[in-house]
Amino acid sequence: MTRIDFYTRVDAPALFACRLTQTVYNRGERLLVWLESEAALNDFSTRLWSFDDVAFVPHCRCDAPESAATPVWLTAEAPQENGPAVLLNLSPDAPSAPERFERILEIVGNDEASLAMARERFKIYREYGFAIEHHDMSNR
Repeated sequence: MTRIDFYTRVDAPALFACRLTQTVYNRGERLLVWLESEAALNDFSTRLWSFDDVAFVPHCRCDAPESAATPVWLTAEAPQENGPAVLLNLSPDAPSAPERFERILEIVGNDEASLAMARERFKIYREYGFAIEHHDMSNR
């Protein structure tokens, strides 16, 4: 069954997303990062190269020739049927087939827009009957 992890009250969502990506990579898991636009994808890719002086997170676009050998895939399109089992959803939408993932990671900032979109995704996941975990990051 798919497990959903909501990380809420995140002060710096972009930096947190980079660190969470690094954590998944360090665990030896493959990760698909779904972003809302090409601009967001390019920005996130740049951040992965620069968020930490010593961190290395190999990543590429999911349609790149080297994607089969790369553990972190980036996409600005809705996730397809094949690919990594873990999804970091940095898009405002829930994936259309969330059951195909073992885990979905959701990052929620402190602003009202982020909270409202997260509530909608939470409802969708709850309707599927997924196991949902909540991680309050306000004191971290």
